[in-house]
Amino acid sequence: MESTQLWGMLTLNDVLDLEWPTAPKWSSCGSFLAATVHEDDGKVLLVGHPGKEPLRVRPADEHVAEFTWSPTEPQLVCTTEDGLTALVDPREQSVSEIARTPDGDILPTWSHDGSRLAFYRDGKPRTKSLTDGVERGFDVPERGPFLGGERAFAWRGDGLLAYRFTDCETKCVGVINTESGDLVWRTRPDSSSHSPFWLDDGRLCYERRGEYGTVREFIAVDIDDPATESTLFQEVDEETGALSRGSPRLSPDGTLLAAALPVDGYEHIHVIDVSSGERTQLTEGAFEDKGLADSTPRWIDDERLVFASNRRDTGQRQLYTVTLDGTTEPLVETAGTNVEPRPSPAGDHVAYLHASRDRSPEVRVRELESDSADAAPTEPATQTDAKLTHSGLRDWPEPPIEPERVSFESGELTIEGYLLDPRQSESVPDDATDLPSVVYVHGGPMRQIRDGFHPSRSYGLAYAYQQYLATNGYVGLFVNYRGGIGYGRAFRGAIGGDRGRVEMDDIARAADYLRALEYTADSVGQWGLSYGGYAALQLPGTHPGTFDVTVNIAGLADTANYHEWATETKFPAIASAATTVMGHPLENPDRWDDASPVTHMDRYETPVYNFHGTADRYVNVEQQDIVVNTLLDLDVEFEAEYYPDEGHVFSKRSTWRRTFEKIEAAFDEHL
Repeated sequence: MESTQLWGMLTLNDVLDLEWPTAPKWSSCGSFLAATVHEDDGKVLLVGHPGKEPLRVRPADEHVAEFTWSPTEPQLVCTTEDGLTALVDPREQSVSEIARTPDGDILPTWSHDGSRLAFYRDGKPRTKSLTDGVERGFDVPERGPFLGGERAFAWRGDGLLAYRFTDCETKCVGVINTESGDLVWRTRPDSSSHSPFWLDDGRLCYERRGEYGTVREFIAVDIDDPATESTLFQEVDEETGALSRGSPRLSPDGTLLAAALPVDGYEHIHVIDVSSGERTQLTEGAFEDKGLADSTPRWIDDERLVFASNRRDTGQRQLYTVTLDGTTEPLVETAGTNVEPRPSPAGDHVAYLHASRDRSPEVRVRELESDSADAAPTEPATQTDAKLTHSGLRDWPEPPIEPERVSFESGELTIEGYLLDPRQSESVPDDATDLPSVVYVHGGPMRQIRDGFHPSRSYGLAYAYQQYLATNGYVGLFVNYRGGIGYGRAFRGAIGGDRGRVEMDDIARAADYLRALEYTADSVGQWGLSYGGYAALQLPGTHPGTFDVTVNIAGLADTANYHEWATETKFPAIASAATTVMGHPLENPDRWDDASPVTHMDRYETPVYNFHGTADRYVNVEQQDIVVNTLLDLDVEFEAEYYPDEGHVFSKRSTWRRTFEKIEAAFDEHL
């Protein structure tokens, strides 16, 4: 595309300068709010009062890994990527070292009285007293390689410590007596257990998955009498294994659990009585009351919950409150994606993430209406929210292009997407024609592209890059293919045992849609990360000629190889639905082969570009080795780059710059 170089006010620096905040957290007193923000090569910690300039913290000038507030004081513990654990006091604006180890301590968790921390070091659970500095290790099973759930540790008031470990190739939950050092209780290894927490009556509650990814349960048990184990909730999906996600939250008075559950086919708000197990559905309708794939509603007080919902628009999320009698009221009606609501301890404010067509993600705070009779009511739509962080789009040389929601038919389903028309840019002529196109495919597949910027860094960065490409004349289409969230359980489970085929048809129809536009050329490219990278490898073989070039970032090439690796390092086999819906690789090799891009690479007609980090914990880098070794023996144009120490979503600015430059060069050459 020769004219590309003549257009474009937006630069890669504009894209890479954007910051990406994570979900905010309140201090115990509610005076301070904190969040990590990814800038350039890693995260910095922001702590402050909403509406005022926050304190930016990088202990010892190192990137922050995670943080957790004290339950008793307005101070927090944070860890860094270089092995430091530090205590941060925003009142004094002080940072003091607690510990430093070669590989660092992970998942620090405060005891209820704020006197001790639990954490993993070298895979083993340990505790540390913050009063006298005494550390203690325990001769118990190690954490193991599997990715964790929402909570790794849970303290009980008497010093018992629940933790997650690995045994018999599955996730387990155990309880340590921190005084004696003994493991006094544990789950059985015939299922996968995680995310423990204690109920007010002393019982342990946790999430359990089993039957090869077809059963999900919330379990409560008296560890002194295991025969009392009870199932508070059970979800079964034997056909597709597309189970819901998101750990339940205990009400402040300890009587109810709240969760978003797909009992009627859509994710809605339910509460469960922890004594009787009685479940009550509070919301209903043909929409999803869930912000992100693993979101759960949050308690404001004993009677109210706050949650995100797409009841107004499938591609957006607004915030709502619901009472225990089912009365639902809007809280944040701002257009865009409003997710991760976090009520303050006093229940008078809610912090949340906001992103939209004209805002990259930022942390906002909404004041809740006072119960005082003298307080004047304020309409949610007219309130002005305070902010902890600010969108970087205010520094862009031109406003972002407004996306257009489009839809097209694919098989029995209607597939939605968002179109970026370069002619809306100040950089591209209004009458431009024969414009090349690019389809972006999200990962997961249990994810969803939104109407505007996505709150997560991986998809938000991709959206920003597509804005950059648009100012250079590329039409962009983000496709919400089957298997994603936001459209109900049937849509989420619509891939089923046809993985690698039916969802690829959806993406291929997106290319057809673009070619039919009056201002586009016939050339269409495709790129994506993770499952989007898998699509970039699968489509040239199953739908040859549909795309003129594809770009794979950290995608799968061999599903059986990935499954073997993942069930050893990522998730237990007993919790994976892959063998349920596709059969075991040894028993149904044809199905696994058909879902594997490597099987179809001899049908490639178009070039493919590949990028992968060597430290990827979500997709093994051997997948790219398979691509390279296979394509070397075929007459296929390809390139492959390995990035040392980079993970699934690259961290370094320089890595993304090089990747984006290589992608743009590939599109310029082949489109």
